[in-house]
Amino acid sequence: MKTKISWIILLPLFANILSINAQDIPPTTSLVYPGIDGRLVYVADSLGNKIPDFSNAGYKGGGVPIPTVAIKATIWPVLGDNAENIQKAIDSVSAMPQDAYGFRGAILIKMGFYRIEKPIYIKASGVVLRGEGMGDTGTILYGILPPPDPNATGRQRFARPAFINIGAENGAEVLENSKQVITDDYVPFGAVSFNVKSAKGLKKGDKVMVRRFGNEDWVKALNMKDEIANSRPWKFDINYDREIININGNTITVDAPIFTAIDVRWGGGELLKYNEKRIENVGIENLRGISDYDPTVRTTTYGNMDRDKLGKENQYQGDEYYSDENHYSNFISFDNIKNAWVRNVSALHFVYSAVIANGGAKWITVQDCQSLEPVSVRAGGRRFTFKMNGQLCLVQRCLSYKGRHSFAGESSTASGNVFLECKAIYPYSTSEPHGYWVNGILYDNVQAPLTARYWDFIMGWAGANTVFWNCEGDFLIQGPPTAQNYSFGHIGVNAVVFNTALMDLTKPNGHVESMDKHVTPKSLYLTQLKERLGMEAVNNILLNAGL
Repeated sequence: MKTKISWIILLPLFANILSINAQDIPPTTSLVYPGIDGRLVYVADSLGNKIPDFSNAGYKGGGVPIPTVAIKATIWPVLGDNAENIQKAIDSVSAMPQDAYGFRGAILIKMGFYRIEKPIYIKASGVVLRGEGMGDTGTILYGILPPPDPNATGRQRFARPAFINIGAENGAEVLENSKQVITDDYVPFGAVSFNVKSAKGLKKGDKVMVRRFGNEDWVKALNMKDEIANSRPWKFDINYDREIININGNTITVDAPIFTAIDVRWGGGELLKYNEKRIENVGIENLRGISDYDPTVRTTTYGNMDRDKLGKENQYQGDEYYSDENHYSNFISFDNIKNAWVRNVSALHFVYSAVIANGGAKWITVQDCQSLEPVSVRAGGRRFTFKMNGQLCLVQRCLSYKGRHSFAGESSTASGNVFLECKAIYPYSTSEPHGYWVNGILYDNVQAPLTARYWDFIMGWAGANTVFWNCEGDFLIQGPPTAQNYSFGHIGVNAVVFNTALMDLTKPNGHVESMDKHVTPKSLYLTQLKERLGMEAVNNILLNAGL
């Protein structure tokens, strides 16, 4: 019965692709559209760049159901600090052998209130932390942050651990002596195949990094202001974490596209094998996290000067809000991990994020989660409520209430991530690729103000090869040199954004089609998933809404 209920709730997003009257079919786009056989046709530019296949995002590379793992330990709340009880249970299950599917077991945290005075750590594969509800009467983890380092100043307070920290000590170990130079002068955005000097020593199934270089000439081509180009190390490499799925001579095919073109003018690229050091198969589900804060710390906002009907100037007082920041910044943090998930989780009062996936994370699914009432100053460096800095992560059906950059990524480590059917309510800024060349991000049926543009502040080009697909909300989209950003079927006002004083609005517009009318197909991600893995994979995504 649960499955049928979930289907009824979630089906509308994709069902219209399969059963819709011809006269009601929305328009198609010039770059991606259904062909005569119904499958998507991708139109490349003169260099071969095309809208990529985003369907590899999510747990196990997309389309795989999140498992329900057997319970191996159960915890009930106790008076006082519960941190030791929970950590001991995690460590006990972490020491158990893994089963044939890579799991050790789940720790069931029974319904109730858990005061927790230390951060929690999961450092082993195959461990799941499961509660009995994300609401007011479910499993509530109440986090009290240990006192800060007395020598910490300014933003050093944000360097403290998250409430729940998940990941290995080390990430992927790149084998530098295995490198093979990519011999193509140009490998386009969206490509999965390229040539190397020699495929000797490589085989199908090898885990590899496809490394794209960006030299000083590339930085100059980006046409950024000198103070921005020099404020951070813009001469950087991008490593795409991939698996070889085919070798034909010296032509290598990998399992997912690259999201920034490899160009010999900017240094070209190379292929390197790596040893896996990360953990995997870890989940957090069906619980609520609350960050304790000091309610006496408050800030009052003031409106701008205005004039009443008589022409007299009148400065009105805005709202007073809780702004303490001496408490947990992040609820759940992933790093040095792949194939993990967060589902049916709510987060209240955190300074920064409900879920953050750092650069060492890959194939993370975050679904049916909520970030509610963050407590912080409403200023930069706060309220990135769902932040994906890793690769090929999927955030679906999530809600952010009073966030700033609610659905975001930052830095070139963020690539191939998908935000699907998410919503920001009362946001204080835009959802976006936030800085330092976030590349190949898909916003699919997202309701939020959105930007993909040049920051005239300290970060230069925030994102490249971003795709907005059938989103709703005011937006600004600009096209960076050497790449592009795209908007298809966007309902909202173009170029109406927050903090325009910090942006260079003279930069060229990105590629925009079908303003104020959604396009076919309804969901790009789900359609691509269906075409790659079949309808069963789509059902796994749509029906996998709860426990």
